[in-house]
Amino acid sequence: MVYGWSGKTLQVDLSTGKVSTAPWDKDAKRFLGGRGGNAWLFWKHSKANQGPYDPDAPVIFGSGALAGTGLIGTSRMEVTVVSAAKTESNSLGNVGMGSSWAPELKFAGYDNIVVKGKSEKPVYLYVYNDEVELRDASGVWGKGTFDTEAFLREDVDDEDAQVASIGPAGENLVVQATVEHGYRSGTPVGASVGAKKLKAVVVRGTGAVNVYDPEGILELNRRLVETVKETKKRLGEAIPRSDGKDAYLQGFLVGDAGVVGNYESHAWRDRPDVKKAYEENYLGEYFEKNVGCFGCPFPCQPLFDVPGVGACIWRCYPTYWPWKLWMTDLSAAFKGTRMMTDMGMDSKEVATIVSWLMHLYEMGVVSEKDLDGVPFDKGNPEALFETARKMAYREGYGNVLAEGPIAFAQKLGKKAMDYLYHNQGMTMRTFEFRAEPGTALGEAISARGNSLRATTYHVVLWDKPARDEYEGVDPKERDDSYAWSKQMFGTEKAIMATEYEGKPAALIYEMNGAAIADSLGYCVSMIRPGRVGAPGSQFGDASYQFAAERYAAATGIPTDEAALFEAAERVCNIERAIVVRDGRTRATETLPDFFFENPVLDGPQQGKRLDRKLFEKMKDEYYALRGWDTETGLQKEATLKKLGMADVAKELKSSKKLAPRRKEG
Repeated sequence: MVYGWSGKTLQVDLSTGKVSTAPWDKDAKRFLGGRGGNAWLFWKHSKANQGPYDPDAPVIFGSGALAGTGLIGTSRMEVTVVSAAKTESNSLGNVGMGSSWAPELKFAGYDNIVVKGKSEKPVYLYVYNDEVELRDASGVWGKGTFDTEAFLREDVDDEDAQVASIGPAGENLVVQATVEHGYRSGTPVGASVGAKKLKAVVVRGTGAVNVYDPEGILELNRRLVETVKETKKRLGEAIPRSDGKDAYLQGFLVGDAGVVGNYESHAWRDRPDVKKAYEENYLGEYFEKNVGCFGCPFPCQPLFDVPGVGACIWRCYPTYWPWKLWMTDLSAAFKGTRMMTDMGMDSKEVATIVSWLMHLYEMGVVSEKDLDGVPFDKGNPEALFETARKMAYREGYGNVLAEGPIAFAQKLGKKAMDYLYHNQGMTMRTFEFRAEPGTALGEAISARGNSLRATTYHVVLWDKPARDEYEGVDPKERDDSYAWSKQMFGTEKAIMATEYEGKPAALIYEMNGAAIADSLGYCVSMIRPGRVGAPGSQFGDASYQFAAERYAAATGIPTDEAALFEAAERVCNIERAIVVRDGRTRATETLPDFFFENPVLDGPQQGKRLDRKLFEKMKDEYYALRGWDTETGLQKEATLKKLGMADVAKELKSSKKLAPRRKEG
């Protein structure tokens, strides 16, 4: 009997309508499931340098390995595609989402769905246990994701059916398009789905997932709940907060993320109009309730309902992007978030593009003539609304932007390109890479690129003093964290955000940890429930031993933290194999010259910029620790064989994408 997993992959060919199943349990144990399982299936079903709109390109939906097992916090799903947003190389694109879709897929009897081919007309895939149908989606083609979800639940006559869908942006092959479900995805993978004329995947299951130790799972859940309660008690009224000030406390006081526009200033945090936006308590006025994922007693997704605009979950976005546009009107920011969610677009990607255009507009590089008469003055919300709409429906200047910002920059000329800071064709995330070497390394090396998985979750400690409602860093927790860092990585500097020393080891630890969480289906707050705090100031137990115990109870496989990390190494190496197969090398793993040449102008990190020699030295160390070739960044045959991936090594070797043999010494 298979415990934990369902043991089956559903395979769907949209061109022929053929549906089949394949066993999954054997490979699942190597790559766990979720992100790792999807990556393995992607490796098997995709080709080198495959185009995102190739009918044969796979679109893979997967559940976390522990979804549906009864373990709290294991509800995450994964979508993996050939990324249209990576306009320089395409290759691997993926996103993880919470809510209830993943457990429902497991209840229906499947771990993954591999979709290939292309339908002649719009369809949606309906999975109800063993009944699998491709149904006409003409009635929802062109509709937003909110109406689509409601319509399809009514169409299948089941309010408990779970819907993952694209909006008009995905239908129109906009590279910034997303797949939406529950707490929105926020990463561009939707165009690859739209190219197949696939509007949605609707799942409903009435079965159960077999688990090895049901009583043990109940006890482990009890321990998790007690840990979270103790942590909340320790933190008091800190974060998250229902009054909306968590974004203010995190973005302004705790971390040094969230700079405006193209990194020209940090002083915005103390602007009176920015503070006033929170003091007016817009968020608190329209807060309805916190919404949780499947089976989680700790809901953390705040739902807001604004008259005349509508309802939407709005969590991180007040920190991530409105300030890039100099927007202090939170009502406009909420409207923009909801609009982009409904159209199925990555709001951070779109907002960064608008920020870039605002810079160009102020400098005179672009004019209203280039932008269909839309004024791009800093802070103007109409610039955001019009850009998002025009991109989603491919109107005017939005038609070129829908192919990615590089396409529009090339049309505008060299100055526009000089001010476009991107990684693999996607705009840069909201981090101050010049002051965070480890985060910068993660951004450059991440298989996906533009990846929170390689940046936000890596171990850093911003030792910040108390200010406003932020109580500051507890000295004992700070000292405990430094002691842990020295024990784990040989130096306290490994978790000091602005230091280079020890960063590769710390980054690998957290990247592997993220691979564990994403593959098991855990959210970041439940994989290590005692490790909490705002980004850049997390404290508590950093180990994954508790996760190993929960995995063992569900699957019956004796597991410790070391075994989970070995599986994570496989996950990171299969993703590496994919991007290397598609052209990734050491030379391509860098950041724009801007971050090495232009120092931070003001604020607490004034004068900092990346040191190119130290950055390259970090890459040397990172590759060596991974067992990759330091000269090329290619994987070594011995490393892959040690991980039980000789088949992957063989394929890379045949395409000359394996590290050359070198003499020792």
